[in-house]
Amino acid sequence: MKPIAHIHTDLPQKFGIPRNSFLAPHLQGRIVFEPEFALDTAVEGLDEFSHLWLLWEFQNGTPGGAAADIAADLATKDKSGATSKWTPSVRPPRLGGVERRGVFATRSPFRPNPIGLTCVKLDHVELTPQGPVIHVLAADLRDGTPIYDIKPYIPFADCHPEATGGWIEDAPWHELEVDFPDQLRARFVALAEASKLEGLIEVLRQDPRRAGSKHEPDRVYHLAYAGLDVAFTVDRDVLFVVAVD
Repeated sequence: MKPIAHIHTDLPQKFGIPRNSFLAPHLQGRIVFEPEFALDTAVEGLDEFSHLWLLWEFQNGTPGGAAADIAADLATKDKSGATSKWTPSVRPPRLGGVERRGVFATRSPFRPNPIGLTCVKLDHVELTPQGPVIHVLAADLRDGTPIYDIKPYIPFADCHPEATGGWIEDAPWHELEVDFPDQLRARFVALAEASKLEGLIEVLRQDPRRAGSKHEPDRVYHLAYAGLDVAFTVDRDVLFVVAVD
């Protein structure tokens, strides 16, 4: 198989990417087709649907979110990162990164084949001289992720109200309170776009740190988002944004 498109998002690194789609429903994404598939006829009728399925390839790349990490990642041709290895059991973040489950009972990226499946909301389809661009919301993909296929979400076939969530139902996800001072919000809007602010707050609320991280209230973390470096600390259940550069 070969990619038909790549998605462009505000998260260039694995650090900060939501662990499932729709955890950050305002995250913006643009799907740009490869020249061979950039045909208006190929997306005819797509804008009649509200949601889409994306099939894509996991690309963890170089870990970290600071500028030096991004530079190292850009210089590396192989973006597979740790996804090139797999084990029959993994430690899901939802279980605090301490309990194990079988890899096929999780959505871990550490799989025999690095295939991702994501449902996204279709915002609109833009027809450009270079071909169609699909604008989506709530994607859990890093910038530049290869897309292998796009399919419409069909409610009568894809929605199962009676479905059960297995072990996940016994481990509800815990979100952080985000303390984002007004002056830093204003700085973010001035350097990026106001429409991207809500998506950033949703990402921070999900706690970008590794599952089971130690309580280190003085440690400063760096999240690459929308071309900016967002620095923050975490003290128990509160995340404090301390700088935007």
